[in-house]
Amino acid sequence: MRWAKSLPPARINLARSGVELCPASVLGAGPRDVVIQHPPGYGWPPLKEALGRRYRVSPEWVYPVSGGTSFATWLACVAALDGGGRGGGEVIVERPTYEHLLRIPQALGCRVRRLERRFGDGYAIDLERFASRINRRTRLAIVSNLHNPSGARIDLATLRAMARMLRSVGAWLLVDEVYLECLFGRRTDSSVHAGPNVIATNSLTKAYGLDGLRAGWILGPRALIARAGRANDLMTVNGVAPGEHLSLLALRRLGTVRRRADGFLLGGLGRVRRFLVREPRLQAVMPPGGNVVFPRLPRGVDADRLHRHLLREYSTLVVPGRMFEAPRHIRISFGLRPGRLASGLRNISRALDDLGAEAE
Repeated sequence: MRWAKSLPPARINLARSGVELCPASVLGAGPRDVVIQHPPGYGWPPLKEALGRRYRVSPEWVYPVSGGTSFATWLACVAALDGGGRGGGEVIVERPTYEHLLRIPQALGCRVRRLERRFGDGYAIDLERFASRINRRTRLAIVSNLHNPSGARIDLATLRAMARMLRSVGAWLLVDEVYLECLFGRRTDSSVHAGPNVIATNSLTKAYGLDGLRAGWILGPRALIARAGRANDLMTVNGVAPGEHLSLLALRRLGTVRRRADGFLLGGLGRVRRFLVREPRLQAVMPPGGNVVFPRLPRGVDADRLHRHLLREYSTLVVPGRMFEAPRHIRISFGLRPGRLASGLRNISRALDDLGAEAE
């Protein structure tokens, strides 16, 4: 996160993790939508109800937070562990992964066991490997769906199997599903429906370009949601009223917001797919959707060197794979305007030429 916040400006930013920013005009907000106060409580009821309808759960299973998916994940971990990080509590975390999913349980004092999601397997979950990580000390397992950084999807049957295994030892499954929102036009039931011990975190950020609202939420059983609320009593107390109000407005106009984002994401995925067919030096597991792809570099090409060269010579940003514990890779975002994305992809090929990269 420090790396991301300190990036220099670049003409083409393929390091972003969200779609092109959504202008406020798309939300249709007027002067009366600028509010400064909501009644105190554990989530603004109209927002809880809207999210409950969207994900087919009771409002009591919803906890909106001002802080995006990252803060929602923190609160969900605190609620799921409920003190279990002390005295030898263990958490299973996928690898490669988004750094927050690893650092949060570590910060809570848990011993972390890693679940490898391998390039050669298409980053799929190996259930036998997952089962081997579970023991009587396991309190929680954390995965992302769609996977960050590869975009691979975990199907509902696999999530159900994972939840059953964890339930046998009294543990939770936490799924960061912020990229699942990007599968527009397809059935994308929330992972929370995979079992009674499943928690999902999400936001309006990645798929809809509404980063600034910092609208995040937790979906889970009401007892878990109540514990998350009590944990938040020590943190931010109440949500940010203007952000909550605009988030509700966005949910009510989600069809319009989604159509705009869909144009970037579907077109971008097609461009990346065609680029990778033409560029044999990069190998990638093509995601079903989402906003990112995670190609593997040829041997001998250092991802950090490529990142620096792209920035210096072509004013183009990518994310070096060491940020996700996979140093042979780069993460590329494709939720950009078509011309900018096409130029960025060409620049990657030019930089590979400059570094003398050859196909394996």
